[in-house]
Amino acid sequence: MTTVTQAHFSVRWTLPVVVSHASAARILGPGDALRFMNSHFKCQSGPLYWRARSLCFGALMGEVHPEMARPHFVAAYAAESVACDQR
Repeated sequence: MTTVTQAHFSVRWTLPVVVSHASAARILGPGDALRFMNSHFKCQSGPLYWRARSLCFGALMGEVHPEMARPHFVAAYAAESVACDQR
């Protein structure tokens, strides 16, 4: 039997994360965070990156509370520019 898993792409964080990349962007929730990491992170690797991706995905799947993913996305974003510049 086939099971359909429903993703909750409309899940939002209480407060958006404002990032200043090429232009200021508001990351409203885990779905936005995943899209941003896919399209703007130069280095898509490392423990902070993978933890943030995992929790954002888990939030979309209803496995974890969305707010759990927010600080991990912030940490991955903060570390991304430093880590990539050092490679």
